[in-house]
Amino acid sequence: MSDSSGSPRRGTRVPVLYSGLMLLFPADLRREYGDEMAHLFLSRLAESQGPLGRIRVWARASIDVFFHGLAERWRVRLGRRGAGGRVGAGPPHREGERDARRSGFGDELRQDLIYSIRTLARSPIYTVVVVLTLGVGIALNTVVFSVMNPFLLRPLPYADADALVHLGGVDPIQGWDGGRFSFLQLEDLRERSRSFEDLAGYYYGTRNLSGDQAAEQVVTTWGTGNLFQLLGVQAAMGRVLTPEDDRIGEPEVALLSRGLWVRRYGSDPQILGKTIRLNGVPHDVIGVLPAEFNFPFNAVQLWLPMRADPTVEARGDMGTLVVGRLAEGWTAERAREEISAVHEELATAYPEADGQYSAVSVTSMREALNFVWDMLQRAFLIMLAGVAFVLVIACVNVASLTLARLGTRTREIALRQALGAGRRRLVKQFLVEAVLLAVLGGVLGIALTHVGASLLGTLIPPDIYRVGEVSLDRRVLFFSAVITLATPLLFALIPAWTTARKALTDGLKEGSTGGGVGRRAIRARKALVVAEVSLGVILVAGTGMMVRSLNNALATDVGFPADRILTAQISLPESVGEDPLVVDAHFRGLMDGISSIPGVASVGSVSNLPLNHEVFSIRYATPDGLDVPLEDRPSAHTSRAGPGYFEAMGIQILAGRSFAEGRSEEGAPEVVVSRTLAERLWAGESPLGRTIVYGRDEPVSATVIGVSGDIYYDGLTEGPQPHIFRSLTGTTSRRRFLVIAAGPGSTPHSLMEPVRRELFNLDPDVPAGIRPMMDILRESTGLWAISSLFLGVFGMVALALAALGIYGVVAFSVSQRRREMGLRLALGSNKGKILRRVVGEGVRMTSVGLLIGGIGAIGSGFLLSSLLLGVGPVDGFTLSAVIAIFLAVAVGSAFIPARRAAAVEPAEALRME
Repeated sequence: MSDSSGSPRRGTRVPVLYSGLMLLFPADLRREYGDEMAHLFLSRLAESQGPLGRIRVWARASIDVFFHGLAERWRVRLGRRGAGGRVGAGPPHREGERDARRSGFGDELRQDLIYSIRTLARSPIYTVVVVLTLGVGIALNTVVFSVMNPFLLRPLPYADADALVHLGGVDPIQGWDGGRFSFLQLEDLRERSRSFEDLAGYYYGTRNLSGDQAAEQVVTTWGTGNLFQLLGVQAAMGRVLTPEDDRIGEPEVALLSRGLWVRRYGSDPQILGKTIRLNGVPHDVIGVLPAEFNFPFNAVQLWLPMRADPTVEARGDMGTLVVGRLAEGWTAERAREEISAVHEELATAYPEADGQYSAVSVTSMREALNFVWDMLQRAFLIMLAGVAFVLVIACVNVASLTLARLGTRTREIALRQALGAGRRRLVKQFLVEAVLLAVLGGVLGIALTHVGASLLGTLIPPDIYRVGEVSLDRRVLFFSAVITLATPLLFALIPAWTTARKALTDGLKEGSTGGGVGRRAIRARKALVVAEVSLGVILVAGTGMMVRSLNNALATDVGFPADRILTAQISLPESVGEDPLVVDAHFRGLMDGISSIPGVASVGSVSNLPLNHEVFSIRYATPDGLDVPLEDRPSAHTSRAGPGYFEAMGIQILAGRSFAEGRSEEGAPEVVVSRTLAERLWAGESPLGRTIVYGRDEPVSATVIGVSGDIYYDGLTEGPQPHIFRSLTGTTSRRRFLVIAAGPGSTPHSLMEPVRRELFNLDPDVPAGIRPMMDILRESTGLWAISSLFLGVFGMVALALAALGIYGVVAFSVSQRRREMGLRLALGSNKGKILRRVVGEGVRMTSVGLLIGGIGAIGSGFLLSSLLLGVGPVDGFTLSAVIAIFLAVAVGSAFIPARRAAAVEPAEALRME
């Protein structure tokens, strides 16, 4: 709240972050000036223009509070006040003294800033190295944050998004909570629940879009008429869907995404009211949605009314996804308890449909829409930990360089002390230099982030749910500013503390002889290098384990040759009807047409693909095991396979046969079981001709006609699970996957366009989503691929920084002991011994770091154990390789200064002595 002048009124609430920053000041100063400082900050914030203006105000306030707060704490601690450093008890109380003090503080800050610029300009190599080191560390952190931002952090483009949730049926066997509902179930849940303001339904698929231009297939979402009102979304042009549009018999209407409007219709401002054709049916365009709208995922380009008819809908036709808005005062957990109680009542009334689920889950909208939520969270947590290690290593390296540089500034520091500069002023000077270097590094980091984020953001599959593109928005810039201002705390405090503790006489003595900063500083630098190596070992070891896991994932035999398979998801229009013979004939015609394409070896069909995030399970038993309660029976994955599926998919039939053409479920049910299941039930015996019973309410007895090889069906981490293949022929399912095997001389990618053309020629109204099977497999290896790539970059940077740190310490030690080396040579020591002695110093430091880092690497292995594939948490191979690499780096880094030490002329050393 502000007055007419734009200034905030007294009593306006101070942001929590600024109140936290104020804690840097001593308590007595906060009591005296806290209100005035807060009022000044709020005034500047109220007068700022736009997000960048607010960022500038926050950055300026953070820097001011940081410097002034630390300086005041030093003043209180050292018992000094005023420019002359006299002892005092507290802050000034007269207005004139207060203004003078503020003015003096500002003058000191300006003087320190100018002096810092001149000092850094006189040391260009040091300045460039520090800025580059900090810039890379800040850039890596900001890149990871900017890539993570649209997937996990950026606010959802819906009104009051925190109240939006997703409902899903819970599978009683696997615990999977993404089950869909029928329209009748949605209506019952809406009428009986009190925890939701409203519930809406939707489902998605594809449609062939035609009109003035060439036809194309677009991803489409059908939603109930209240969907957009529930989401709280308005159209950018025109209007959104309403309950009136959802009525049977109303004119056909469509909503366009902004991307489709721009790409296909050239941002035509007259698009409203124009007619487009979807699967041959004319639809009127009623609106264009905002650019950021992405429900339920980024690839959707059209939204249509669902128009379900309760009088003809089947309760068991469960293809609708449900989204809800929590009522006021309700939490997701309480809503889950209430809606699950409602579901229990419905399951009792409708056991065949509602009884398929054990409960109803209530999940946050972002998590529910992102089908790889857990994988993304784990991957980004790993990467954030990695970049945090890199930033700490970079700051440790800069601290080590700064300590070394103090050796050249001993006389300068001593003279400033002799001229009256107190410890507080010296510490403040070093902190100003540190912040100046950090700001330069932050600017470089943001520039590198602008390039790196746009490149690395493309590595994540575009179908994964995200809000907007990877970009440098204000959240990313704020994060970069925070870590930029945090870095001085990591690399400047040790040098500043060393300087503050240094006695004036000691400094003059060391300065007079050209000495360094003393043994304490040298020990501090060695300790920093040990810490640097330790962190580097942990990071590089983690990288090695993730890379080995990726190699194991890529080398996993999933049970079929994914690199030779093309898939096509087919959804027949409702006009085809539900006659099993008609549905089978339609798919048979499509498969025959594709089979005639040159380069196609074979074609099959299946209800759901392996590794495609669709998992269906059933309980099974032998006739002798039916006395075991259903919940105690073993479970198996299940899918329905048509004729030719096993041949096209490349899944081996180890015994018996696969499904034959023309056989249906109306006859004696037949199944093909996987080898794992056959060995579990009939170890050492032939399973052919045996009977297996599966199902829940009405168990089915089926005859085993074949045994297939094992396949990976639900990810790569758990290995092949028991699988029961049932016949697809004779079912009413209008959604099926065609599996197309590429023959010699062709590849899945080379067949994509011919298959697309053939399907269009056979039936222009049949939408098809065509993907190589390798794309589906890569989604299962994405966690290791993304983590390995990022951690590999972080590991190389950490290794380079460790090498620089070892080199710097050894080189500095050699420069300090140059006369000692010459005297040793003059007294008979040979150059080889000097060389070994210097290299040994670097190896000893590294060995201590390797010991500490090795223990940390074992600990990190246990933390990563849930993400490792074929690699144990204590991976001797990786740890041995990392130790060897760091020892080689230590020897190489120490060898150059060692050669310089061995080349010292004894006569020169004697003259110096």
